[in-house]
Amino acid sequence: MAAEPMNLPASAQGVAQAASQLAAAGRDGEADALYARGLAAFPDDPRLANSAGNFHFRAGRLDRALALFERALALAPDLVEAAVNAAITLGRMEQPARAAALLAPLERAGAGNAGYWRIRADSERQAGRHAAASASMARAVALDPEGPQTARSRARLALERGAPDAVPLIEAALMRNRGDPHLLFDYAQALAVAGRMGEALECTTTLVTHLPGWTEALKLHAELRWAAGERGDFAAHFKQAVAAPGAGPAVWRAWSETLDGVDRHADSAAILSRARAAFPADTGLALAHAVALGEAGEAEAAQAVLDDHPGETGPDWAIARGRNRLRLGDAAGAAGALEQALAARPDDVAAWALIDCAWRLSGDARHAWLHGQPGLVRQLALPLSAAERAEITALLTRLHAHSAMPIGQSVKQGSQTKGALFARAEPELARLETALRAAMEEYRSGLPPADPAHPLLRRRDDPWAIVGSWSIRLEGQGHHAAHIHPRGLLSSASYWLVPEEVDGPCQPGWLELGNPPPGLAEGLGSLHAVRPEAGTLVLFPSTLFHGTRPITEGTRMTVAFDVTARV
Repeated sequence: MAAEPMNLPASAQGVAQAASQLAAAGRDGEADALYARGLAAFPDDPRLANSAGNFHFRAGRLDRALALFERALALAPDLVEAAVNAAITLGRMEQPARAAALLAPLERAGAGNAGYWRIRADSERQAGRHAAASASMARAVALDPEGPQTARSRARLALERGAPDAVPLIEAALMRNRGDPHLLFDYAQALAVAGRMGEALECTTTLVTHLPGWTEALKLHAELRWAAGERGDFAAHFKQAVAAPGAGPAVWRAWSETLDGVDRHADSAAILSRARAAFPADTGLALAHAVALGEAGEAEAAQAVLDDHPGETGPDWAIARGRNRLRLGDAAGAAGALEQALAARPDDVAAWALIDCAWRLSGDARHAWLHGQPGLVRQLALPLSAAERAEITALLTRLHAHSAMPIGQSVKQGSQTKGALFARAEPELARLETALRAAMEEYRSGLPPADPAHPLLRRRDDPWAIVGSWSIRLEGQGHHAAHIHPRGLLSSASYWLVPEEVDGPCQPGWLELGNPPPGLAEGLGSLHAVRPEAGTLVLFPSTLFHGTRPITEGTRMTVAFDVTARV
């Protein structure tokens, strides 16, 4: 027989205490029922709603938790505890901007609450509002100078802002949070940026030894080994990781993605073949295997894998089928598959880039609509003085001193700055961002009219936001392989150093737009070739494949970013 429900306590506080005791004893069902009865009996008690929200948060029921925290705030708008809990929940739900907006009105009520300022700083940092995050973090540190959580948050912010004291701040945080793997992960990154590569590798070696299933640590260790010059065997630690007890498909995927990141596609495909043997029911591995085979030039083998899974009809499978049909020379088949993908995900950048290739191959007039309209590609002078440009160039040069060629990016023979460039605190970068935003608005003003069917023009009049920002320095035979940025609405390149040879017969260093990667859509060339000019910005739809012609001497240094729409 089912146990009789306990008597309802006479107060909201009593309900919260009794339900908490049930939850602590592992009797979640009874705790849930008691909270429900209590909320019905005491509907106007904000602290009970907050307590119930905490219960559901700990159980992973984030939507229910958030609704209860919001109920508490509706009853008591100055209840800082509920606001902080709601912000933490929104952070888990990857909605940091909403979390920051929720906390901002409680500044007076939270004035003396270190937790309020720390969570507000975390929310602002995750939302990309790094200057605001620094101000909030200063308030948290003033109220809680020795707190371990404050130290952890301060260290993370210092790393992202490129603060000169990032290393000692992370060291201090590690002293207060001994054994915290996430801090050790951050420490490795900070040491690498400071040029202390040996120490950085010691940190990541510790992480992959003790946490072999943590894919981000495995990838960082590979990245640092690559940067340190271990090019041949830089991913060898994955062999131990996949052999560790409990290693799942994600570890195999991380291994293959790491190899793909340095164009070792055949090796990646071989790894995925082994992974599929270990996890035959995992369709995600099958999809990844098909993609890797295609990238390795084995389109027929890739098609065989795709054909073995006719029941997989999601957009990722449709994109993979479309991409492989292009490799096989079947433009019509590619277009059909990619239309299915776009019906499910209308803003998918990869699907648009690929279907444009199919349209070009078949002479479809929709290509001109997608990428041929005037104003979609523009080169604009940045509103900066010669002195400002010189200061920005000098700073970028210093940042590249300890930067390396990344894994999984388009850069070939060059270096890329780590992290979000515009998260950094240097005033030169703030001036640059302001100038870029002004150029973005000039670009917007020259666009064709809004078009609800067009992937860019449907967002023509929406607020735009910069996401991701980095600098690339190419030297020697450096170039960018043809690629797209799948998160972007617009992509970009602004020029800071340009080699003297750009006017040579082969146009070294020029930006090529619309030229797909080799082997993808044979017979197509570039739609635009843009001469780099220092102090200018090129903006173009992210749905255009883009790369560069190799340089042969000198240095080519750029700053790039993506633009998305806030809707």
